[in-house]
Amino acid sequence: MKVFVAMLFAVLVAACSGPAPRPQPNTAGTYKQELPSATAESAFQESTGTLNLLFDAQGNWVRLSAKGSAGLADDSPSSRESALMIASLRAKRTLSEFLSSQVKSETTVRRIAKSYTRHFQSAEQAGDELATDSEAAPTVDDEKRSAKSAQAHRVASALVERIQENSAAILKGVHVTYRSFEDGRVVVEVSATRQSIATAQQMTRAMSGSL
Repeated sequence: MKVFVAMLFAVLVAACSGPAPRPQPNTAGTYKQELPSATAESAFQESTGTLNLLFDAQGNWVRLSAKGSAGLADDSPSSRESALMIASLRAKRTLSEFLSSQVKSETTVRRIAKSYTRHFQSAEQAGDELATDSEAAPTVDDEKRSAKSAQAHRVASALVERIQENSAAILKGVHVTYRSFEDGRVVVEVSATRQSIATAQQMTRAMSGSL
């Protein structure tokens, strides 16, 4: 856990070292990527906020994101910068908590499996029901439901394993994708994608080569 906190702090300092943004939405185009046409999403509640996991039909994670917020003491630049740092830290802590503990739980696997079934298997099931003979339907349907449930669980388990294996790289690839000041509060969203991880790795290699 100490490693996660240390990495989290390093990313936070890098994200918040620049000048305070103006009070308007802001997205980071550097990390934009084409998302798969078919994806599903699961949400997980952590102590500091909600984490959203986007994944594809093959059980590959596509994006992990979380939002954090903080109140503004006043409209001064220092107050905005302080609120931005706190909101960013809360969002990154939500992501860190998920990677260090909840991702390993069976509850997480079951929730992902339900999302997989709802997004990827519902259409298949509707087509199967139309094609099934009415007299044989009970037995056939039970077998198909059992097979699809097992498939959803396998995909969810593989997805969780891939996230665990890449947890350190995911934290290094975390970046701010949205920030805004509204109604006396600052809202920050942080995300990690495979592209942001690759960009972070390139930056690390470039910095190492310049030393």
